[in-house]
Amino acid sequence: MSKHFVTCERMKELERLTDERGISYYQMMENAGTGAFAEIMSRSGVCRGQSAVVFCGKGNNGGDGFVVARKLCQTGLVVTVVLVDGEPVTEDAKENFRLLLGMPVPVQILDMTTGFEVAVEMLKEPTKEPDLLIDAIYGTGFYGELRPSAKTAAGYITRFRNKAYALDIPSGLCGDMKEGDTINADSAKVAATITFHAPKPVHLIPAAQEYCGEIRTVNIGIHE
Repeated sequence: MSKHFVTCERMKELERLTDERGISYYQMMENAGTGAFAEIMSRSGVCRGQSAVVFCGKGNNGGDGFVVARKLCQTGLVVTVVLVDGEPVTEDAKENFRLLLGMPVPVQILDMTTGFEVAVEMLKEPTKEPDLLIDAIYGTGFYGELRPSAKTAAGYITRFRNKAYALDIPSGLCGDMKEGDTINADSAKVAATITFHAPKPVHLIPAAQEYCGEIRTVNIGIHE
């Protein structure tokens, strides 16, 4: 992996400049989801008829997840979307969520009162395990501690980490984490992380590799 990286603050600035120069935030989200989808399909080996669970937060990382979910469904996978923090709140994520509502993609809300496996429809069958899991809960805007619902989702993702892929950053890790910083042990652990435009500082920390897995970078239309 290249030692070139951008901080989370710099990434926000690059996205703003790119939007001003004609590639919209919405198009960057589409590019991110499409690029992540291509990477995931090339590495996971999943195919038509197999199952995927996409865990989405309410911000733009969740919006990237909605794009991936749409692409997976169009490929013929049986896709379930789990809203970990409720419905999306950013405009671009809302639009991609709206596109999903017209597709055969069940949407479940993680309800901590009923238990996680009840929340995911496809997991009501006790012997059924997902063939693919996508962590699109939190990205570069996350810091601090995971909320209970996100902590539960991250734990579930970690159970099947060899089938799991994170978009940009595994949920629970701070993107600007430096060597020596304390890693949140509740963070999701995945087989690979698909990061956008360039690695973030956390991707270069050896201790974080246990959580990030293989790091792959996709272009979302930003040219510095």
